[in-house]
Amino acid sequence: MARLTNLIVLACLVLYVCGDQIVPAAFQKIFPKAGATKVKALTTNVNKQTVIAKAKEVVKKWMPNWVEVSPMIVDFEAQAKAKAAAQKKALTFIDYRFSLKKYINNIYNQAVSTKYLTLAEADSMRTLLWTEDKKAKNDWSVTSVNFMTEASKKIQKTPSFQQKIADFTGNFAKSNPKDYANLKWTF
Repeated sequence: MARLTNLIVLACLVLYVCGDQIVPAAFQKIFPKAGATKVKALTTNVNKQTVIAKAKEVVKKWMPNWVEVSPMIVDFEAQAKAKAAAQKKALTFIDYRFSLKKYINNIYNQAVSTKYLTLAEADSMRTLLWTEDKKAKNDWSVTSVNFMTEASKKIQKTPSFQQKIADFTGNFAKSNPKDYANLKWTF
């Protein structure tokens, strides 16, 4: 029985860890002139990181080679500014993703600890959220709307799912103002 429980926990952990990953399309939006292979390599290497500083270091090390320099381009200053802007956007995207993971874990923990959701319901909602996030190519403005629409159909409780998430989000914002501000990041 203990082995079965361990296998179930391991399977849930694998699904959870795989679910919150950055998709290549997100970095492709930030680096539209970078080749797909280079973006995929960047995405894979960033997704391996569990610490924000290391994820940012991956981006910084990748930056010098993210796009082929064309001999046709004579405005090197404009090219340098574009690269700097893209790097800044990528680094703030990393901040956003780590803050989003913290936010989702916080909401999950609040939902379970207050007994608003059972552990199974909370797991199901977290899986749904990361599925919607992947479909939306890590665009929170799309993910959040799609998730709330689907989750509200599945969770029919009083107070409403939307109200409880708003309450939990308020708690998160009070205790994590910097992370809450990072959630407003957009492509």
